[in-house]
Amino acid sequence: MGLKASIIGVLVALLHGVPPARAQIAAGTRTTPDGKQVLISKDVGKERWAISMNLADGTVTGNVFRSGDVPSFVWCERTGDDGSLDPVSGEIRYSCRGAALCEASPCEASAWTTLADVALPGAFFLPAEDPFAPLRTEEHFCDDTCHFAEFLQVGEYSYTLESEYCNYLTLVQGTRTAIAPGDEILIRFWHFALTAPDPGRAYLAIQIGDRIVWDARLPIPCRGGLVGLIPGGDCIDTPGLADVGPARFTADFAAPAGTPIYVHVQNHGDNDYSLVEASARGVSLIDHDAWRLASRGLPSLPPSGVVPPRGPDSCKPTEF
Repeated sequence: MGLKASIIGVLVALLHGVPPARAQIAAGTRTTPDGKQVLISKDVGKERWAISMNLADGTVTGNVFRSGDVPSFVWCERTGDDGSLDPVSGEIRYSCRGAALCEASPCEASAWTTLADVALPGAFFLPAEDPFAPLRTEEHFCDDTCHFAEFLQVGEYSYTLESEYCNYLTLVQGTRTAIAPGDEILIRFWHFALTAPDPGRAYLAIQIGDRIVWDARLPIPCRGGLVGLIPGGDCIDTPGLADVGPARFTADFAAPAGTPIYVHVQNHGDNDYSLVEASARGVSLIDHDAWRLASRGLPSLPPSGVVPPRGPDSCKPTEF
């Protein structure tokens, strides 16, 4: 089998061979110490794939090893996705090139040949330090001084993101209490009125362990409020466009205390989000002072390198 046919065959196998379930079994993946790449080493049929995903631009590169043969090389450029904002089953589109082993200099760039356009599920790149990493694109950035614990004006403690200076964020900590099947879970996620120069979409999610237990896809523009607490009550100024899970629901799973809980926000435009509560049986699952950054390695500025000037209260916790 030739290089091109082999690599295309393996890409197709990857697309159809990854189980659709959200739960991820142990796999050969690891996020690099600087948080900028996910390294993947997986067997697919008779092939061993040793590749990496660059989280800054979405490119995938590495080696394909066939039993008893020299390695081949593959480089794939991310060209888009299916728009589902699902880090597990959502499909990511790539344009790929391949090359055989280069045994002596010069190793000409012209040796790379076009393979095919393929789509892979986000599950192939998981688990990772940031379980939402497959959703990252080169447009994402974050100034880490612009998310912080603070008191809201209503007098409740929360964790706030100012998305004008950080449009992608994943945080993690261990749950403060155990969860049992039948426990009532309550998520209180607040946002002010969502605006942007162009229409867009925001994505909020809570993941416990290896399962996303709650998420919301909000159109922009969208009026402000708590998300998912009133059925059909989100973004009524843009009717029919919000896709929001109920913020009060019954757990159908068990998780011991200390299970990782993640909060994730993606945004389009200049908006503020605050996670106020995540609780089970009325007992808080989180400590707003205990969040750790999972989405490491993001640039602090957008691709243009330009952000609006900060006002005196920008990226600063409210003090009472």
